[in-house]
Amino acid sequence: MFDVPKIVEAALPEEKRNGRTIGIVGGSMAGAGPNHNDQNFLSDDFPKSKPKLYITAEEDEFDELTIAEWKNEGFDVEYFSLGNGGKEYQSHLRALANQDLGPCETFGIVAYGNAASQCLEYFHIPDNNRSMKLALLVCYYPTSIPDPRTKIPNVDVVVHLAEGDETINIIKQDQMVGIQGKKRAVRRQIPQGMGTGRYVKYNYPTYSYDADSGFAEQDMDAYDKISADLAWTRSLTAARRVWRRNINLERVHEENVQAKFFTKNLQKTMSTYTANTTPHVTFVPTLTGGIDADELHDFYGHYFMHRNPASLQLTLLSRTIGTNRIVDELHVAFKHTEEMPWILPGVAPTKKKVEVIIVSVVTVRGGKLAHERVYWDQASVLVQVGLLDPNLVPDKAKRRGLKKLPVVGREAAHRRLEGNDDEDIEDGEANNELIEDWFQDDEDEDDSDEEEEEEGEEEEGEEEVGNDNGKQQQNGTQGQSNRVEEDEDEGEEQNEEEEGEEGNGQEEDGDEESEQGEDGHDEGDETMAEQDKAHHSDEEPSRS
Repeated sequence: MFDVPKIVEAALPEEKRNGRTIGIVGGSMAGAGPNHNDQNFLSDDFPKSKPKLYITAEEDEFDELTIAEWKNEGFDVEYFSLGNGGKEYQSHLRALANQDLGPCETFGIVAYGNAASQCLEYFHIPDNNRSMKLALLVCYYPTSIPDPRTKIPNVDVVVHLAEGDETINIIKQDQMVGIQGKKRAVRRQIPQGMGTGRYVKYNYPTYSYDADSGFAEQDMDAYDKISADLAWTRSLTAARRVWRRNINLERVHEENVQAKFFTKNLQKTMSTYTANTTPHVTFVPTLTGGIDADELHDFYGHYFMHRNPASLQLTLLSRTIGTNRIVDELHVAFKHTEEMPWILPGVAPTKKKVEVIIVSVVTVRGGKLAHERVYWDQASVLVQVGLLDPNLVPDKAKRRGLKKLPVVGREAAHRRLEGNDDEDIEDGEANNELIEDWFQDDEDEDDSDEEEEEEGEEEEGEEEVGNDNGKQQQNGTQGQSNRVEEDEDEGEEQNEEEEGEEGNGQEEDGDEESEQGEDGHDEGDETMAEQDKAHHSDEEPSRS
């Protein structure tokens, strides 16, 4: 393994640097370290002393609760203040980096505010951690940070920024062949980060929080519990990773579940909760539970352990284990044969069967349970015990088009536990049956297909009708032709009869008018004769 500081010292001794510092901007050397920093260098059961952790901030006194939390996690904690800062503070940091520790021992620093800024500025220079004793640097709301392109080699770094500060100084230095020159500060907006976790894409891990400076100190007015908890989890994760101090969170959690649900051992249940902070348990949909050890003792002893029916069954569906949290997804089934204050407070036994999916979020501090929050679909429970009818829609909602309350019963739990009859659908997948127009597109496609089929059938019918009409028309034409021939024959016979009658009439009467056809011919002949006579009379004068 390469010793980067020694390589830099050999290439450019300190006496030749003229006050210039060197930073590693990237590359594989930025993450290089000695063998003893390798996480697999020592086995988990190798005897180790408590990791040394220094906390530093601006004031002479610091939040005792935060110090206690780190101690409860198994660290040897010591606090020192920023004091006058400057060279005096840097001298203190140099002494820490050069301290005489045992073989393979390292230390960490958790810094706040201006102290965090000076720690970042000092330790991003490899020479200032030449022995590589510093293994962890956690910085809360620093007022300035190194160039985001710079990596801090051989140190696990976590930076927590407060968006309430709005802007921050970014320290940049001109570079020439890896040698940094004069420093300059550039004022920049606090980055909001990406995603809900607000991860900032810097070369050293950085997070941004919607809070003001001081959000992680419990004795400060700016203390923000949500932001502080998120930052704590990230800081503790880095510390556990550096010193490989893994705690079996699952064991203490299972002991808690076993004692309060199955063996119903109150003393054992209470022994799983932390005594260093105020523990609390909340069943969120009904806001039942307890705060502090006394309330929890009363709640479990009188309203929980002996108030669950014998039919109660728990089935673990999934479990997620983090640095200091466990999230369980459970299928809970029971017959409501007695009042259950935690899930149906004040409801007399209904003898109904209930199945519901429950999510439990447990926070562990110092190897003990500190907080537990439990969630489930209370509307589904009420439907199953008959206290809520999805078909009883208020008149006002009906006028707005609501046909059914948007709730489901045990089918939700069944879907997650058993999946669906369709093999293509996995456990817990949605069906969207409550979304009225979700299947409209499919129905439109089906309707269009039916319309196309109907149109095809109509076209076929029209062709058949057309063929029939053609045949009928052809037959009609033939019939009409036959009728015409018959009419012509009848007409000829009639004419012969009429001619015979005319002849007889002329012989008998003489002066009587003939048939119309014959009279027409006679009149036409007379008219032509008269016209010829007039024409000849007009021509005679011209010849004379």
